[in-house]
Amino acid sequence: MYDLLFRNARVVDGTGNPWFRSDVAVDGQRISALGDLGDAQARRTLDLDGAVLAPGFIDLHTHCDFSLPLYPRAEAMLRQGVTTLLAGNCGFSPFPVLAERFDLLREYTQFLDAGLSWEWRTAAEYIENLERTPLSCNLATQVGHAMVRIAAMGFDDREPTPIEQQRMEALVAEALDEGAFGLSSGLIYVPGSYSKTDELVALAGVAARYGGFYSSHIRGEGETLLQAVEEALTVGRQAGLPVQLSHHKATGQANWGRVNESLDLIDRARGEGQDVLADQYPYTAGSTTLTAILPAWALEGGIEGMLRRLEDPAALERIRAQVPGGDRFGAETVLIAYVPDGPNKRYEGRLLSEIASDRDEEPVDSALHLLRSERGGVGMITFSMSEDDVRTVMRHPAVTVASDGWTLSPSVGGKPHPRSYGTFVRVLGHYVRDEGVLRLEEAVRKMTSLPAQRLGRFDMGLIRPGCRADLVAFDPGRVTDRATYQDPHQFCAGVSHVVVNGQIVIDEGQDTGAAAGRVLRRGQP
Repeated sequence: MYDLLFRNARVVDGTGNPWFRSDVAVDGQRISALGDLGDAQARRTLDLDGAVLAPGFIDLHTHCDFSLPLYPRAEAMLRQGVTTLLAGNCGFSPFPVLAERFDLLREYTQFLDAGLSWEWRTAAEYIENLERTPLSCNLATQVGHAMVRIAAMGFDDREPTPIEQQRMEALVAEALDEGAFGLSSGLIYVPGSYSKTDELVALAGVAARYGGFYSSHIRGEGETLLQAVEEALTVGRQAGLPVQLSHHKATGQANWGRVNESLDLIDRARGEGQDVLADQYPYTAGSTTLTAILPAWALEGGIEGMLRRLEDPAALERIRAQVPGGDRFGAETVLIAYVPDGPNKRYEGRLLSEIASDRDEEPVDSALHLLRSERGGVGMITFSMSEDDVRTVMRHPAVTVASDGWTLSPSVGGKPHPRSYGTFVRVLGHYVRDEGVLRLEEAVRKMTSLPAQRLGRFDMGLIRPGCRADLVAFDPGRVTDRATYQDPHQFCAGVSHVVVNGQIVIDEGQDTGAAAGRVLRRGQP
């Protein structure tokens, strides 16, 4: 007697091989059998009638560590078939926290923070807090370089002293020892942007000793794309650990097409024996904090330092002159995604050009007004990528599908990027079925076994006896993303069942409420 039995499935097993028809049986948290299971009995039998059964999708790039404590159902992700989330990307993680710099850290990460209690100080304490939370998905963590730097030296624009470097290395070691899977960096954001390559190599070397990897929102995705990719590869080579290039793209029209060269760099590195992968979300718009438009020096000292400069006429004029223009920060390409409650809330979902017109001022002044009045807590969406580039990156065999999203619920409000609701089904529906950019089996590989490989979890991402019973069933002819930039809080269509650790969490498209997820620790089964 099996616990769960899928009949008449079109199995896309995660390897990239052509699909095959099979029954799939589950006992406990593991897949126990495949093939024609004849008269086998189960406590629950589901006839898929030819629908696709695939391994649960693994999202290697999320920021859900800042939202899961408040939205543990992860509905936006779960309903797409995502069963495992990797958080702590772009240099941001909710740990480590030092009491004397807590205010600096919390205010700076407010654009990510969905209402954390901040009851913890270390990775272990954070993980223990989440283990008391009824999760629907699995979670793996990374430690953020920016958080380590803030803990050791605040927002100073300088190289660390030997003592500060040792303190950062100790904090990375602590996080990896307590279960984090790797070290992430966000080198366009302060204080990560203040670091030199040698600092990153030393910290990544600590992660390497624990069997971790290095993921990076590289130092530039526009005119400096190639140099930034080279830096990440250098960190990986010198530190001796795998590299994950985050949300790979070329931003700004003048740089469209450079992904061909950056992907060549990945191929060359892999040809020389270096373990490097990239990930990608399937949209031509990105999303981040509005503070990203500021020159790095304007954020020295954190949010309070930024506010002092925005109130100082001389500093304000200098900032104004250094905010990038053109296609890097164009009034017609920046949409305000989130503003805290207050009089500026009305600007959510509007282009910066429209806001500037309403206020009868230059767009840069509207942006700086929002930053000043909302203490930096403003999110933006930027339309800066080429559709041809999206397709080029998507086709590369070493690129995984990832959302760069949050675990959201329609109750959140705002106008967040639709990628949190639509990334995986958008690939399956738009790019596989409608456009033929990828084969179905290749798309599923990029969502399952390839990201599992990065995590070093070879018992995930495949439909094989003995593998974890994380599964998703969907109709390839109907699977569709519904979320848009103006109406992002819409669940996808076409995903009928999702299984996490052997428990059904989405049943005929409905959330069962099962708290089947768990926090994964590096090096533990």
